[in-house]
Amino acid sequence: MKKFFLLIFLTISSNSYAEDLLEIGKDIYYNKEACVNCHILNASDGGNNQLSKEHVINIVTNGYGVMPAYKNILSQNEIEAVATFVASEGKNWKNKLSSFVQ
Repeated sequence: MKKFFLLIFLTISSNSYAEDLLEIGKDIYYNKEACVNCHILNASDGGNNQLSKEHVINIVTNGYGVMPAYKNILSQNEIEAVATFVASEGKNWKNKLSSFVQ
């Protein structure tokens, strides 16, 4: 019986953690670092660019093209959060910004 409650607790905790991560990522994207100012999400690729979380983590951490690296600006947890947000929620955006993956 204890294992059952532990499993339920871990499931609820993990769902809560995932939701928290998405909210933190959303806040970073739209507010804290205002990624949306450059990544307006109105590209002509029609949403065909499906970014993996790992790819976004690499770009945000190390920079790419004119985008600066954020490894000294955001914590590892914040980078993971914004990557989770972009990789997860980005699939719902009608048009993704192709310059994100130049």
